[in-house]
Amino acid sequence: MFIFYSIHYPQPEKEELLAQSMHEFGELMKTQQGLVFVAPYPFKNPENGTLMGVTIWESKDAFQTAMSNLESVRKERPSRDWEIRPTEVYMLDSVH
Repeated sequence: MFIFYSIHYPQPEKEELLAQSMHEFGELMKTQQGLVFVAPYPFKNPENGTLMGVTIWESKDAFQTAMSNLESVRKERPSRDWEIRPTEVYMLDSVH
């Protein structure tokens, strides 16, 4: 198993756009082989306003293949312009 999660720092006035974009990208991920779980909507930390997306994959290879397949879609989204700092990305492999 492999977990990918990201923490986003939206500009307050762009939070809704970013959350919608994350939801739409999650829907696209559902079309990819190897996806076990995708959070239906981002989670919000009310203390600092961050948004977190979570996915679980059969393997890191499945995740990487999916991201490669969706690369053109990811580049079309202006979501990076909606954030006040770079997204934090975490990639976690299961330990056997």
